[in-house]
Amino acid sequence: MILRARTLITMRGAPLENAAVVVREGRIAACGPVAEIEARHGPVELDLGEQVLLPGLINAHCHLDYTMMRKSIRAPRRFTDWIRRINSLKRTLHLEDYHQAVETGLREARRWGTTGVLNIESYPELLLRLAPPRLRVWWFYEMIDLRHPVLTDELAAGALSFFEQHEGWHGGFGLSPHAPYTASAELYRAARECAAAMKMPITTHLAESSEETTMFRERSGPLFEFLESLGRDMRDCGGGASALGRLIDDGALAPDTLLVHLNELGEDDLARLSSPPWRGRAQV
Repeated sequence: MILRARTLITMRGAPLENAAVVVREGRIAACGPVAEIEARHGPVELDLGEQVLLPGLINAHCHLDYTMMRKSIRAPRRFTDWIRRINSLKRTLHLEDYHQAVETGLREARRWGTTGVLNIESYPELLLRLAPPRLRVWWFYEMIDLRHPVLTDELAAGALSFFEQHEGWHGGFGLSPHAPYTASAELYRAARECAAAMKMPITTHLAESSEETTMFRERSGPLFEFLESLGRDMRDCGGGASALGRLIDDGALAPDTLLVHLNELGEDDLARLSSPPWRGRAQV
């Protein structure tokens, strides 16, 4: 198959005008100006006209489960209020709602040119209901031990049951300790060990809000008070250290972890991330 478009974006150098792509057995075999491609490979078979042709987009972090929450949450004054609102909405939903949300999210992603998705999956049982997605989806098993500890053996068993039934899906599977305020350092270490043993990627939310920063560095603020009221062990808070610093010092965070958000990094955090073994690693 040879496709022609007004503009071709190859991600290598400047866009090509009036260009074509040769696709063989599902792979790109060649690309370049139309005249060169036709001279070497034959005539164009599909002319896309005035369209721009580019590689599929990659959404490096999303929550397909929550597609149905669009426009359900007004911009809050505080991060803690946003968490409360999400938790309130989740109490009104059922597994079928989340199933429909994932299907809707996948359709929308494909419609707008996204071909790769890294999804945080809060309800892994949904995968038993889904047909193999046409997109490349990496499903990251979300883990929280806010109220109950998760043992390493339990984590490994849960991960195995989550993954082994879905061989052949495009993409893959990984682990996601949710965030330092909902996942303990012990859970991070267990996830790191499990991911390394099973050769899986790992991702986490980090430095997402100023309230998270205040909670860990100063042992105060709305998020601290909210989580303390839920019974979270708050002994990891206070003393000036950030959540990132604590996780690294505890050996809980692997350098190849995909870090998401990073909105509230201090100078000490930036220094850590710009030094080996973190320098040059992926962050979102």
